[in-house]
Amino acid sequence: MIIFSPGPANISERVRAALTNPDIGHRESEFTCLLQETRTQLLQVCGVPDGYACAVLSGSGTTGIEASITSLRDVGSGVLILANGVYGERAAQIAQVFQVPHSIEKFDWTSPMSMDKVEQLISDTPHDSVYLIHHETTTGILNPLEQVAGIAKSHGKWVMVDAVSSIGGEELDLSGWGVDLVIGSANKCLRGVPGVGFVVVSSEFREAISHRHPVAFSTDLVSTLDREEGGETPFTPPVQTIYALREASAELLEEGVSSRIAHYQEIAKSLRDGLASLELSFLVPREYLSNTMTTVTMPEGISYEDLHRPLKQQGYVIYKSQGHLSESTFRLGTVGVLSQDDISGFLGALGQLL
Repeated sequence: MIIFSPGPANISERVRAALTNPDIGHRESEFTCLLQETRTQLLQVCGVPDGYACAVLSGSGTTGIEASITSLRDVGSGVLILANGVYGERAAQIAQVFQVPHSIEKFDWTSPMSMDKVEQLISDTPHDSVYLIHHETTTGILNPLEQVAGIAKSHGKWVMVDAVSSIGGEELDLSGWGVDLVIGSANKCLRGVPGVGFVVVSSEFREAISHRHPVAFSTDLVSTLDREEGGETPFTPPVQTIYALREASAELLEEGVSSRIAHYQEIAKSLRDGLASLELSFLVPREYLSNTMTTVTMPEGISYEDLHRPLKQQGYVIYKSQGHLSESTFRLGTVGVLSQDDISGFLGALGQLL
């Protein structure tokens, strides 16, 4: 089965085999080795072996979002959230639940953010942190992180980034762009399995949030970083899932992050060229799309289920859109182990239904 979702998606047999590694106790030296190797590899994947620390968290990418947002409680003056999809709005919901001071600016979901407006917002905000979704999988739009981070830094702001679906799939230069915190997940472009999120944080920002007022318990970022540097997690971790993440990270580093990104670009181009040849249109113009998500406008007279059911019977799983887009579009994520033959087969199956 070929899964066209933004994650979880198809994994390699090498990663699948890692799930069968021997059982180990999570308070034993074997797990300490596994945890520290995984944290080190994730920093290498993010291109920041020095000056940053990594926390591995049990749960989905949203766990990392919650850990990051709650670390701001009573630290500084809050966070400006720039949102153009479901996940920016989710960050604001988390801030609201935990009473973290914040403002949310909602942009159009299908067009690029105006940098003039971003500049004005960041200049005017009383908050000292700026939060951005790098790749907004609601639509597949790739937000201009380098430019936004540059603006934020020019105004002395901390830069926090949801990179859950961009780490390993898009160019990232955390130290060069001045990014203080990024949130990731095992089961996106890294091609691990669900159950582990992670947060990478700069030394300077870590010092700032060390003075937070703890409002989360199992997702407290500061205490998790402290405990993991001592060789163990605060609570029982998903050991087998971390085995798989370590293997997926090693696989990515052996391939090379730039090579993985180039592969995703090639797969996306083939898919989008084929969709265009079928006279299908895209919700977001191609030049603004990420490497790993394409949102397609539903052909007139055809519903999602008209496509989903027969395609699944042929071994291809498409992905339902979110919110007000769920009836008018469908999504195709290409983060998993996919070949050009997989894309050709899918396009052939889709073409027969149109």
